[in-house]
Amino acid sequence: MIRYFYRQKNSFPLYFLCILFFATGFTLFPVDKCFSISNSDYFYRTPTKTSDGWETASIYEANIHAEKLFDLIHNIRNGNYKNIHSLLLVKDGKLILEEYFHGFHHEKAHQIRSATKSIGSILTGIAIDHHFIKGTDEKIYPYFKDYEIGQKWNEKVRDVTLETLLTMTSGYACDDHEIPNFQCEKAMYKTNDWLEYALNLPMAYKPGEHWAYNSSSLILVSEMISKTSKMTVPDFANTYLFQPLGISEFHWGFSPKGRAFIGGNAKMKPRDMAKIGFLMLNSGRWNGKQIVSQKWINQSTRDHAKSKSYRGYGYLWWTGKQLFGEQFITGYWAAGNGGNYIFVCPALSFVAVFTGGNYNSILEVQPLGMLINYVIPAMLPPIPPRQITKLGSTILDSCVGEYQLQSGHIRVSVFKKGDDFYCKVLGKTSRVYPEKEDKFFVPDEVFGDWTFKLERNEKGEVTSAIGYAAFQVMPFKKIK
Repeated sequence: MIRYFYRQKNSFPLYFLCILFFATGFTLFPVDKCFSISNSDYFYRTPTKTSDGWETASIYEANIHAEKLFDLIHNIRNGNYKNIHSLLLVKDGKLILEEYFHGFHHEKAHQIRSATKSIGSILTGIAIDHHFIKGTDEKIYPYFKDYEIGQKWNEKVRDVTLETLLTMTSGYACDDHEIPNFQCEKAMYKTNDWLEYALNLPMAYKPGEHWAYNSSSLILVSEMISKTSKMTVPDFANTYLFQPLGISEFHWGFSPKGRAFIGGNAKMKPRDMAKIGFLMLNSGRWNGKQIVSQKWINQSTRDHAKSKSYRGYGYLWWTGKQLFGEQFITGYWAAGNGGNYIFVCPALSFVAVFTGGNYNSILEVQPLGMLINYVIPAMLPPIPPRQITKLGSTILDSCVGEYQLQSGHIRVSVFKKGDDFYCKVLGKTSRVYPEKEDKFFVPDEVFGDWTFKLERNEKGEVTSAIGYAAFQVMPFKKIK
């Protein structure tokens, strides 16, 4: 049997007595202090209060369903979730959960990869707040006239603005999400001057009209902050962001010419990642000091564009919403290759941090599944169990077919096996359960449960579907 034990601060006698009494088969303590749920030992400890500025509290003071989170930790420990290195949870401004796995610990800085971008967004906002940069409508190329000699920049590039770089709508012929991934970024790494490489990327679209994930162009934002503030990016970040937050260790990635890169490759401690999230949740304030403006937070975390899978994108922050029962929960997050996330949920007043090692793998999205199946349900009132409906063969037959995301990026096959209903997406086959005639539920332990709703024409024929999965609202068209 798995036993989950809760240890209060300064409660060593209780902690060891719990072990003793479980071992002998006797129980003397209330179940909310020392209790059993499944079949391997897990000991909850209130996060340690250190000198880093975090207020900590017991998970039992947070008015949430702790058992749901303990189930999640069990699933990480037993390998249902792969290569998860840490899980931290901040609720109502206090660190209530801090767990490390596979030899990682609170003093060890972790790669955050592209989650660096969201920190770069905060630095950009600070530069605007302090009037180093006039605004997001600033055009980029006037800052780099020394690179123009001998180049044949067309008129499109002259319309690239700071905003189009922050929203991934610059128009460059560069998409690091196209397969094979990271072609532009890898090409940049092979050059001696990343700035020159980014400035001379070919243009494919008018700036502001097309979304494409482009890391290499963010070296332009790094240099813009540096040029306007007359400080290196690390000095600027230390002065205006890290020192006020009490972050003493942050490892930048640098170009061959020594320019710090806000597009990726940084390393930091998970507790400090949580500070970044709470800064955003707390309207830009830390310990009573305004570090970045609420205006910037509002601007940077609203949808400015949509990815090919219809996930929202702000100013280097991902945005989205997920259906829980009949309500949507919205959030925004920093995400880095491998499964390194800073997730912020204003409606439920929490920040979740995940670090992981699933580099270049679909498993990097596991944190979204953990949020959907465990973390957010732990914060909500109990949701009524799903009611599975038995549908007739004629109705199920009308649903069978091929559905394609309107962007053409994803295709879903829906088919029957006997009386059972299945779908296949991204190479994975899953059982589908009807809740209503046109509403279906797909359980997924790893990537998060998802729902899709069918739409019919006047003849009753299914023409399209809306999928709610992994904080995306995805419109599909039935193509056959």
